[in-house]
Amino acid sequence: MSSAPKKPDFSGTWILNRQACTLSPGADAMRSGSARIEHRDPTFRYEAAFESDGGAVQTAYELLSDGREVVNEGDGMTIVSCLRWEGEALIASWQIQRADGEMAISFRHELLDDGRRLRAVEVLRGSDRHQDNVWIFERG
Repeated sequence: MSSAPKKPDFSGTWILNRQACTLSPGADAMRSGSARIEHRDPTFRYEAAFESDGGAVQTAYELLSDGREVVNEGDGMTIVSCLRWEGEALIASWQIQRADGEMAISFRHELLDDGRRLRAVEVLRGSDRHQDNVWIFERG
């Protein structure tokens, strides 16, 4: 009897290693940050706070890693979100439709260095934005 390989657990407190990041204009304004992940597969909860010269940015979401698309509508927009496994990486994606255009965001989360580092590769595409960012976090 064979069993499927165990998926990584992304849970923990993660501190942004700004010097190790590769960030596009706009995202490169971030100077410091941290993220807290609670991962009990299939539930993935992410909360982060970042500091830039212009102020603070916070984000939070919760998704299930079953690959199903979840549609939310409100405030004049429709957001389709999805979280799925791709090997040992978790891919979170959002399609955001607003009256002024559409935006697509994806993050590929991977653990590196025996789980001591988290790499989040971000691709953002929209009518007014085009970014490719590599965010590196150290386990806190």
